[in-house]
Amino acid sequence: MPPPNVVTTDAAADAAAGQAVVGSKAPDSPTSLKNHHHPHRVFKVYVTGFGTFEKVPINASYIVASSLPSVLPEKYIQHAPESVKSQHLQVSIIPHVEAVPVSYDKVTKLIPTLYQDLPGVDLFVHIGVMPFGYYRVEERARKGPYGPPEGDPNGRADVDGKYPENNEAGRAARGKVPKEVHEILSGLDLEAICKDIENAKKDSTDDFEVPKVSNDAGLYLCEFIYYNSLAESIYDDEAKYESEYPEPRPVTDPTAETPTSSRAIFIHVPSIMTDEWLEKSKETVKRIIGAIAVQRLSP
Repeated sequence: MPPPNVVTTDAAADAAAGQAVVGSKAPDSPTSLKNHHHPHRVFKVYVTGFGTFEKVPINASYIVASSLPSVLPEKYIQHAPESVKSQHLQVSIIPHVEAVPVSYDKVTKLIPTLYQDLPGVDLFVHIGVMPFGYYRVEERARKGPYGPPEGDPNGRADVDGKYPENNEAGRAARGKVPKEVHEILSGLDLEAICKDIENAKKDSTDDFEVPKVSNDAGLYLCEFIYYNSLAESIYDDEAKYESEYPEPRPVTDPTAETPTSSRAIFIHVPSIMTDEWLEKSKETVKRIIGAIAVQRLSP
């Protein structure tokens, strides 16, 4: 059998189905399988999308997340430098088996489970919707405030009618985040990723858009899940990253003035539910994932 970060092309579809997470229980991760030769360097991606909330009866983010291919076609990584191409990079995508509830409590419980049970995942991609006709990659996540009375008086309760405890993500990473950490930044060069996608668009007839870099994820469940995910990747010693492939740069930096992690990303897609827009959203997300995989593995 191949090691946990390696799947054959034929096995990718089985992985997408067989390793899907039911509720907040993540799939078994065979991390004990080591040192098996395989011609591919597989970059494993786990993708979540949200469920219904407020005036969004069907959430485009989960439609997109659950419709991505189990293996990203090569055209999405063809801009990779020779040092990456020589590894025969293969990007494997595993979707969460159900839409993530728009619930602070459920997100708080889900994220540590995913990271602990899936130590071989290279990148966690979280997708959410916004009421605009463009795409965003988020470069920071704030601890709070998420709602009244301490936070924005117009802050919104979740689908359970609740706000997080103390109106902040204080339970992130099982409460192990230092109190002085009020925000976490992406360790990715998101401007460069957008530039790569812009360059790809010049030579492609595919329908996708170049995302914008944003530093305001909205202080609702989108930013909340992102903060929890970034924090989990840095601070929870029960959820260590176990990739067997070395990368040219550290994936996390807890000692930076503002801590950083490149193991998670949040993507905002339009909430528009027409077939045309859903296809555009899928294509744009695939472009983003491919660009991140290449950047993570490039010197």
